[in-house]
Amino acid sequence: MNILYTILAFVIGFSTSVQSGINGQIRVATGNPLVATAVNFTVGTTLLLVLLIWTSRKKIYKLPDRRRLRITQWWLWIGGPLGIIYVMATLLFPPVIGYGAFFAMIVTGQMIFSAAIDHIGWFGTSISRLSKKRLAGILLLLAGAVLIQLT
Repeated sequence: MNILYTILAFVIGFSTSVQSGINGQIRVATGNPLVATAVNFTVGTTLLLVLLIWTSRKKIYKLPDRRRLRITQWWLWIGGPLGIIYVMATLLFPPVIGYGAFFAMIVTGQMIFSAAIDHIGWFGTSISRLSKKRLAGILLLLAGAVLIQLT
């Protein structure tokens, strides 16, 4: 296990709660969850475009060939809509069920489906079979999420 990536993953998990709170405040200020989501993606896209230009000019990453983009499978493009659903959910659900309950269910759902992805080897990942320890961890996470929901 790479400890740096583990710590960074934890910090990113922390930042998603902060992002949700900030986006929620934009929703409150504008009175519109779609505007808040648009602000989130507009600011993110602007920063991403700056990074894309900078990294391609510095030859850190090269831009993909257009032909490669045209031959991708259709389902490779659903990440954006899934991101919109996620951001909208972070705006709408925590004020109703609470941040702890919301993110407990998010993490539990991610863990269950991630274990299935690892077990089957979807999306080009290496296969990591569902062990008894991993299953126990998922069940404990699910139990914790349910307990958080009940408080």
